[in-house]
Amino acid sequence: DDDDDVEDDTKDDSPSSTAGSLLCSMKRSVFESDAFGRWLKSVTSLGMPEGHRGRVRRFRPGLDYTVAHYGILTTSSVLDATMCFVAGKGDQCKYDEETGDLIGSDDDAIWDSGDVGGFECYIAADEGEGEETEADDEYNEDNDTKLLSVSASDNTLSLVYRDPGTMRFVKYVGSGAPSSRWDLSLEYSVIDDDDDEDEEGEKEDSE
Repeated sequence: DDDDDVEDDTKDDSPSSTAGSLLCSMKRSVFESDAFGRWLKSVTSLGMPEGHRGRVRRFRPGLDYTVAHYGILTTSSVLDATMCFVAGKGDQCKYDEETGDLIGSDDDAIWDSGDVGGFECYIAADEGEGEETEADDEYNEDNDTKLLSVSASDNTLSLVYRDPGTMRFVKYVGSGAPSSRWDLSLEYSVIDDDDDEDEEGEKEDSE
């Protein structure tokens, strides 16, 4: 089971349309394949994916973001797999050991700084159920609901095991961003192998 493949119109021959079509093809041939499911199982402590949903997304500078809301909460844990494409080389950025300041001013450093947005943020669901939160207002240093922030990085795959009480959003991409953020964003229904072992142990104890 999966969502619509792409959020942009891909019926013309523009560069963005071509990029969207290529990513849709990658989604079907790679990310929805049994081989990728087996690879996910081998690199995590989780079982084989039992289902998935996802889409190709484009976030344009000065225009796009997503909103954290309770409608995206799941009833069980899921594995998020996000393949990101942005301007840059996808290199690991370096920080000054004494000051902690980011070193460099290339595209990779710009994305990693977070100043232009485009990163994906995971937050704990607030008790104020039903309230939507704008992505460009949610992220701040003093917010103790923030669990994880994943910077945009070119040709980079991130895997995050998300609990039912966790929401995620993509921060508004500022007009000064080096490029759009394209990504393949999928979530997989998986069972933790440890949970299976616990259930089997409980069954043995009850017999």
